[in-house]
Amino acid sequence: MKISRKITKDEILVEFRGVADLLLSKAESRDPKKLAEFLNKGIQAHKVGLITQVKEKGIEKDWDNHELLHVILLLTHAANVVMLEYRNRVWKYDYMAFSRRIGELWEPFCKLCWALPVGRKITFFDPPTYDDVKDIISNGLVKFVDTTVLTLLEKKEIFKYFELIWELVASGDIQLKNDLHFESNGTYYNIDFKSGFGSNEKGNTNRLLMVGSIYKKLNPNYNNIIFVRAAEEENNHYLKTLKKSDIWTVYCGNETYQQIEILTGFPLKRWIEQNITWDKDIEPETMRYLNETNLAQYLKW
Repeated sequence: MKISRKITKDEILVEFRGVADLLLSKAESRDPKKLAEFLNKGIQAHKVGLITQVKEKGIEKDWDNHELLHVILLLTHAANVVMLEYRNRVWKYDYMAFSRRIGELWEPFCKLCWALPVGRKITFFDPPTYDDVKDIISNGLVKFVDTTVLTLLEKKEIFKYFELIWELVASGDIQLKNDLHFESNGTYYNIDFKSGFGSNEKGNTNRLLMVGSIYKKLNPNYNNIIFVRAAEEENNHYLKTLKKSDIWTVYCGNETYQQIEILTGFPLKRWIEQNITWDKDIEPETMRYLNETNLAQYLKW
């Protein structure tokens, strides 16, 4: 397949389906789960190789980020389509597996806009670890306690209880990392992507509230943002809990894409409307199955 600015989605789909057919013919295992994993890994590896070629071609031909991103998004979408098709061919999707998979594909698709921003300067940073936060708070406590008139024994007692609290918190294995951490024009952002909020989101909602609260206490100027693929009315009360908090700013559906364009400079929503037609991109047999099982509803990007 020849890489160029004018490469088409149909050309790329033919390429990936050929790769998937070859992988299927070489697969040693017939176990559905192992076969699906084998196909996904092979298709992903081919996509990574093609993206490397695109970047090399971009350097050679002096493509700008908009041109690079257009071709890379086409490659990514085509790979996603073929992974869905062949996974369903060897192991039929159910509701839970398909809804989860769409979320897994949507997040990295959106994040490509940060990898190649258009007219924006973006710098990624590493979020603080649990130990970093503990050190910051512990040092602050030590300085505060030293200003009090407490006896040495009373101070030791306070520190003992403080350590017990940290041990209790640590037992929950708190992860402070979100999906994106970056700085732009002096503003720091913590971004979390969610495909949607369903009935099993209580634990994740509580984690987001705790993590967001920690970031706000470390630096009130941190912008904590949640991007949700589904429209607001398609989510449940867990999303409303986050929206009502003063910890996270939540955007859903079209609002998400508007903010992505503001932050990265790339009109992702317009690109999707011009380049993605799921019911035509996915082969008829798979699309028929998704419609019959009502799974096609998750193909709203």
